[in-house]
Amino acid sequence: MKKNKSLKIIFDNGVDVDYRLHDSELAEKWATKIKHLQHVPIDPIESYKVDVSDIRGIYNEFCKFAGIEPIEIDPLDRFKLNQLHQTYEEHHARLSRLKDNSILYKLHLSVHFHQDKTIENINVGWGKHEGPLTNQYSCYDFYEDGIIQNYMYLPWSELGKTPMKYWKDEEPNDQSRFNKLAKPHTTFRAKFFIAIKDKTPQPFDQAFVKWFADYKQGWFEHCGIDKWDNVHEYCSPLLATTEYKGSLQGLKFKKIII
Repeated sequence: MKKNKSLKIIFDNGVDVDYRLHDSELAEKWATKIKHLQHVPIDPIESYKVDVSDIRGIYNEFCKFAGIEPIEIDPLDRFKLNQLHQTYEEHHARLSRLKDNSILYKLHLSVHFHQDKTIENINVGWGKHEGPLTNQYSCYDFYEDGIIQNYMYLPWSELGKTPMKYWKDEEPNDQSRFNKLAKPHTTFRAKFFIAIKDKTPQPFDQAFVKWFADYKQGWFEHCGIDKWDNVHEYCSPLLATTEYKGSLQGLKFKKIII
C-alpha cells in the first residue's frame, strides 16, 4: 500500500471531507481492513445511531433474549451499572454466537452511555460484519499525545474498561477483578472515530494515582506492558489527517471511500 494514501468521508447532508492516511504501520493495516468494508453497511449500534437512553427497557429485552431473570436495577447508581456491565461480560461469549443478537451490544452501549453521558465524536463501526478482520495487535504503542479536531483515530475497543474508567466506576478494589476487567489497547478493530474537538490529555487525578499504585505492577505483568500514561486514557492512535477546518458537529456519517 502506498504511504499517505488519500481517502474521503461523505456525510449525509452533502458535506465530504478529504483525508490523508497517517504514515504508520497501524494506519496502513487499518486501511487494508476498511477497503474490505467500505461498501458494507455500518452497524447502527457501534456507530451510535440508535437511542440507548432507555436502559430499563433495553435490559428487560436483553434478559428475555438471554433467558435469565432480571435483577432490580433501581436506583440506577454506579453499583447497579457495574452489575449490568458484568452481566454483559458473563453472557457475551454465549450470546455473541447467536443470530439477531444486537440487544447484547445495545445493552453494553447503554451501560457506558449512562456511566459517561457523553458521546463527543463521530463514531463508525461495522459490528458483526467485521468478522475475521478483528485481530490482536499492539495498538497501545501508537498513541498520540493529543487529539486534533476533524482527524480520524482508532478507538479503544476492548471487552472491559481502561484503568481510569475502572476506578471512576468504583469497581471492586481487587487485583484479580482489575486484571480481568481493565485492558490496554490490544484488540485491533475495523472501526474509527472523527474528533469533534481538540483534546489535550489532562494529568491523572492524584486520587487515582494513589489507588493505581497498589494494582499497576500486577496489572502490568498480567498484560505484558510496562507503563500506562494519561495519553492511553485520553488519546488514541492516529489514522488519517485532513486540512478541513470547518465544524463537523452534528453531521452524520454516510460513507467512506478508500
